[in-house]
Amino acid sequence: MTRTDQARAPSRRDEIVVIAKNLFAERGYAATSTRDIAEACGVLPGSVYSHFRSKAQILEMIIAPFYERLVEEQERALAGDACGADQLVEMIRAVVALCAVHPAEIRILHYDWPHVRAAADLEALVVQGNATLDLWLQVLQRGVADGSLRPTLQPETAVRAITSTIHGVLDRQRYGTRADLVLQIGLDALTDQLVDQLTHGIRVE
Repeated sequence: MTRTDQARAPSRRDEIVVIAKNLFAERGYAATSTRDIAEACGVLPGSVYSHFRSKAQILEMIIAPFYERLVEEQERALAGDACGADQLVEMIRAVVALCAVHPAEIRILHYDWPHVRAAADLEALVVQGNATLDLWLQVLQRGVADGSLRPTLQPETAVRAITSTIHGVLDRQRYGTRADLVLQIGLDALTDQLVDQLTHGIRVE
């Protein structure tokens, strides 16, 4: 193995984060202890604490990079001179594409958000979460202001409807006994359906 290969190899810290992410997604953050993570990694609990100060820090290392990517994609959709409605479509497509390849992060946020919100040492994640919602609000308000979205639209209500729909469509835990839509019809076709259903009633044609 070359020095370059060694530099690119995941560290033990990275491996613990990946294992913990899967455990949090399968069992829930609150139901997974540091001992559970250690056992899944084949180490003593003290070894986990040699890499992380707390279970909350592990969760932050899982979710914070996802939120950073999400904000980047949303800000990219907002850039340029397109009307608000077109930017909304671009944002939906970008967010669906990102969420589809991060199912564990989506599941953790969906089912463990009350624990995240209540934890003082996870306040940074709450700030990031609100930042993503604010960007949805911004694109919707822009569409109303420029006349590309209906003037009667209530942006805050639309934010919750859009984000909940995206989460629900991609949620394999809640709908695990039903077809996986991404596999059944493909991500592109599913995204087209979501764009149509989420924007048809609010866009000014």
